[in-house]
Amino acid sequence: MKISNVFIAQWRHMAAVFFALCVTACSSSDDATDDTTDDMGTEEPMDDPVEPENKSEGFVFVGTTNNNESALVKYVEELPSESIDLSDGTDFPAFGPTSVHDHAMFLPRPDGSAGFSKYVINADGEVEEEAVLPTISAGSFRMAVRDSETGVFHDRATPNTISVFDPRTMEVTTNIDMSAAPVPGDIDQRYQRFFFRGDDVFAPIRGEAGESFNSLVVHQANVSSDSYVGATERVGDGEMAVLYLNSGGPAIDGQGNLYIFDQGSFSVGSTVFPRINKIPAGSNEFDASYVFEPGLILNPQNLAHTISGFEIIEGSQALAVINAEIPQEVIALITEIGGLENATADQIQQLLGLLFSAPSARWCILDMDQLTVVPIEGIPSVGVFNGGTTFKYNGNVYIPVSTPEESAYYVWDPNTTTATKAFDFLGADIGWGLNLANNR
Repeated sequence: MKISNVFIAQWRHMAAVFFALCVTACSSSDDATDDTTDDMGTEEPMDDPVEPENKSEGFVFVGTTNNNESALVKYVEELPSESIDLSDGTDFPAFGPTSVHDHAMFLPRPDGSAGFSKYVINADGEVEEEAVLPTISAGSFRMAVRDSETGVFHDRATPNTISVFDPRTMEVTTNIDMSAAPVPGDIDQRYQRFFFRGDDVFAPIRGEAGESFNSLVVHQANVSSDSYVGATERVGDGEMAVLYLNSGGPAIDGQGNLYIFDQGSFSVGSTVFPRINKIPAGSNEFDASYVFEPGLILNPQNLAHTISGFEIIEGSQALAVINAEIPQEVIALITEIGGLENATADQIQQLLGLLFSAPSARWCILDMDQLTVVPIEGIPSVGVFNGGTTFKYNGNVYIPVSTPEESAYYVWDPNTTTATKAFDFLGADIGWGLNLANNR
């Protein structure tokens, strides 16, 4: 915490003590009620001090520094017209919100200690920890909030449990036993993300040490009955891994269909392509007939297909970052070694490094019904795992863009296919952009 924050906290404490002394001095020794007397001798009760309210509107921006070794957090009441500079933001070891609800941010504790934090922006515009939800394992990283009364989290010290908590008090209300859920290889697992759909919560898994399986396995629980419901999986080729990376925003369309995407086998030349998988409304199972592979649609000749930043915007319309082209550096290396089939293991890793660092991907509009992929004009190409989160304001979507030339937010009207730059992002690498008025 900055010195200024400490000073303010001390000042508030001294003011509270002074106020308490004044009230005590004015109290009658034989009457427990604090009263004041007006000029006519009429006693009136003294009003209790009113606590200032936390901010319910405005925007929070998070940037990372020193290769993600620290984070800068800054609150602004209005969006900037030209640029936002995070160099004077509040410094944290880390700051990665997993949910925003009722104007509060929920995230793993920024100092790396065990537990989850609830952060608010106080009346002075400062980033303030309001409550803590303890866990046993400091490596626990996944939680989600459904509404004002219900959230879930996973303590990695208890692999077979999904815990339910009250976001208002940050207290655990119950634990759901998930020991009946299948895990390939019968190993300890961790939950990568939670998707709420009504009382049901869906959770993709990986091995506790980050292992991937040759299918994408999703467990399901119900927070009304506090019970395990079942599991579903996206089957690959039975040999190559199907990787899930936690990335993206809202995943339910206007009809109640839930979409969970994966990265396929995540390797050069793989035929297990990244896919957006659909669990139809009213069903708990992946629809095996629904095959949407946006990278393959956008560029069938690409060497590595990826999906990131996926989220449903409205109706059946979604946004995502889709790898669109083969970087020239990759083409040059493949030509040099005489073809991909001649690449050594080290050269494959070199190719992956080039593929995943070059600005070769595009922000695209996806139609989940028609299975179409259309790049958004006006936004430059970005890395396949472009950093930052989108946020909505005044019906528009603000989209993070990170390239070797710029870090910025672009603004896109969902009724068009063109975006324009909104403001530059300075002082840190682009991270989270949050609208406090919106739940996410």
